[in-house]
Amino acid sequence: MSDVPKLTALLRKDARGVYRDRFLLWLCVYPLVLAALLRAVAPWIPIDGMRLYLAPAALMLAPNLLGIVLGFALIEEREQKTWLLLRVLPLRERTLFGYLATTATLLSLLLSLACAWIYGLPVADLAGFLGVAAANALTAPLLMLMLGAAAANKIEGLALGKIISTSSAVPLLCFVLAPPWQVALVWSPFYWIYLGLLRAYAGEAQLAALPLPHWPAWPGWSYALVPAALCVAGVVVFARIYRRRAA
Repeated sequence: MSDVPKLTALLRKDARGVYRDRFLLWLCVYPLVLAALLRAVAPWIPIDGMRLYLAPAALMLAPNLLGIVLGFALIEEREQKTWLLLRVLPLRERTLFGYLATTATLLSLLLSLACAWIYGLPVADLAGFLGVAAANALTAPLLMLMLGAAAANKIEGLALGKIISTSSAVPLLCFVLAPPWQVALVWSPFYWIYLGLLRAYAGEAQLAALPLPHWPAWPGWSYALVPAALCVAGVVVFARIYRRRAA
């Protein structure tokens, strides 16, 4: 029997839960507010190219925030044994994890594209932009499962959430590290996503005129495929860890 009707029913249940929870609704709107704030503040910062430098951040805020919020939901499900109830549904656990990862990715993609629209900076390379934006959306399920699997309770989740938020600032190091040293950053999907979005926004000509960041000699396809692969691998690993801890 197809799992589609069951997943549709689960999606409707979750959508009703979000609609009834005003706090969750506000969290969905919050990245849009931050994107509008970045757009308003960027022209007042006396640094050449600041509006361009902040453009990737406008997109990266949405999956970062969404992933942490959904991660706390997983912690709560494990604490309250709700996950054990979900396991008795006529759905395989792989299907449930696939549902969680897919819905988190799609919601993140929609929110991040809306943030890009609000920020309003034109894109020079649309195809490259969409590819990196899709990889950026995959960080939401990665952060969700990382937080849900690693934190034993909400107190640990708060501490780990701060560490995760700090790790999203890794791309700032490309402004101070020479290209050969940036190999130390390749483990971070945020590094690839930031540079990929910056490249898509600016285009090759404008990038050549910018003094910063120190641009590495990675092939163009790597800025979407490498972070996507890192995120998918991380989702698989942390889903297995969460499954063992919730058992």
